[in-house]
Amino acid sequence: MREHIRTFIAIKIDPNNEVIKLLQYFKKLFKNDRINWVDSENFHLTLRFVGNTTREQLYALVDRLEDLFSDKSKFKITLNGTGYFKSKNQPRVFFIKLNESDELLQLVPEIEAQVVACGFDGEQKAFRPHLTVGRIKSVENRNRFFSIVDEMPTVEYQKIEVKEIILFQSILKQTGPEYRPIKTFQLK
Repeated sequence: MREHIRTFIAIKIDPNNEVIKLLQYFKKLFKNDRINWVDSENFHLTLRFVGNTTREQLYALVDRLEDLFSDKSKFKITLNGTGYFKSKNQPRVFFIKLNESDELLQLVPEIEAQVVACGFDGEQKAFRPHLTVGRIKSVENRNRFFSIVDEMPTVEYQKIEVKEIILFQSILKQTGPEYRPIKTFQLK
């Protein structure tokens, strides 16, 4: 293992037909824009991006997460609606929204406490549950992009039962990131 690996904690999302159709619809709609679409095989809900992790931190993190998740029950989340993050009025990330289930909102600060206990800095940004479907380099007409996404109806695309949480390694490659599971934690 290299001195450091990039890690994150997430829920793997296997998209249903509705989500796949939505992704195809947006790919067609924004085909002239420069958007790096996320491969549906890589869909996940990041609970905490950890970042550069040493071997010692990795072992400690796995132990702490095993303890944390050992008594956690399965819960449900729902994909419902679309949105974007922007920077300097430019869209940067296109995503499908997730409901903020009580179980999810309770779990995130518990994960954060375990990550910080392993020597990582505390997360500065508030948790905003979302499923990234595209990373935007540029759009031809940002007003068109904003109005299309803002006017999308908020509908339920998929209900998901969360049965496991995964600690992933993120490997950055020219062809896009590769995510390798390091440890899968089963929920009761």
